[in-house]
Amino acid sequence: MKASELLKRLTENPFHEEYKGIYTQVGSTLVPLTTAKPDDEGNLVFFHLNKKSPMSIKTFFSILLIHKNRNVFYWSNQKISIYSYRINRGKIIV
Repeated sequence: MKASELLKRLTENPFHEEYKGIYTQVGSTLVPLTTAKPDDEGNLVFFHLNKKSPMSIKTFFSILLIHKNRNVFYWSNQKISIYSYRINRGKIIV
């Protein structure tokens, strides 16, 4: 999924609840994504760093807007493409 498509999907519904952060699920645990960086292939990769606070929604949306033409991935021992997401109590889970 392109960053612009993810941003559009998350912001197009005016009645959505207030988002609290972006997470990935490892087993039954939600892990907050804390950082995003472009990789050598021109993709945008989100990942979790220990002892770093979760990424704010404002920062998350800003990163998606700046890198709108890049494909979006998250890192969990390997690069995994983000094709969908779900919302659970305001948390965006990829």
